[in-house]
Amino acid sequence: LVSNAVSKTVPGGAPVGAATGWRMLSVSGVDRGSAGAALTATAIISNGVLFMLPMVALLLSIVSAPVPNGLDRVAWGGAVLFVVLFAVGVALVRFHRPIRLLGRTLERISAPILHRLHHTGGPTADGLVRQRDLMVEGLGSRWKRALAAAVANWLLDYFALVAALMAVGVRPRFSVVLLAYGAAAVLGMIPLTPGGLGFVEAGLTAMLVLSGVPSDEALLATLAYRVVSYWLPLPAGIVAHLLFRHRYGRTEPDTPQNVGSTP
Repeated sequence: LVSNAVSKTVPGGAPVGAATGWRMLSVSGVDRGSAGAALTATAIISNGVLFMLPMVALLLSIVSAPVPNGLDRVAWGGAVLFVVLFAVGVALVRFHRPIRLLGRTLERISAPILHRLHHTGGPTADGLVRQRDLMVEGLGSRWKRALAAAVANWLLDYFALVAALMAVGVRPRFSVVLLAYGAAAVLGMIPLTPGGLGFVEAGLTAMLVLSGVPSDEALLATLAYRVVSYWLPLPAGIVAHLLFRHRYGRTEPDTPQNVGSTP
């Protein structure tokens, strides 16, 4: 909770939030190497699920599925979406061919862009395989639990947006909302403002307007969604930080005696 709040309040907050989480885990007695490996694996699997969302959105666009009418049907749709995302994730972890195919596709897409920008490098199939293996190594036998948790995390956040759209009386296509949400999540990673503040609101509103949502409803739904996704975690992080300070004080992880004295 604390690292999540930190990542939303400082520019370039993702690495600062990860460092905060690593320090707190170290202070509380978790082995530093294990904490670092777990945080790295968490970042890989969480971002991997995020970038799987557009693929699922394209599949849904084939059937032009609208947002179901009623939160109970939205919940059932979320269950189906969870199964699809989890199955795609398992396939990418278990088999080499799907992830290499994805890597080669990313290479073809990024190569002309990097060439125009006069940059080298970029995503590669071998690089994706290495990242996948690093994630599995860090999570060990519990990678399926971690994958399920990462999928549930993004889907619950996504359905907060769906609920906001339904609250203002809008029912766009399921796949369009999913694409808009994925774009907003990527904008949130831009390290210019804390938590993508301003970028996400403008980008998500624009994406919803392009998908056919009236501008007033798109803006209202976006602001309602951001209250849940951005602002509510901040006080939760403050409370968690105060509880942590009450239990562990100002203990620093750098001194071995401090780490060893932790109960």
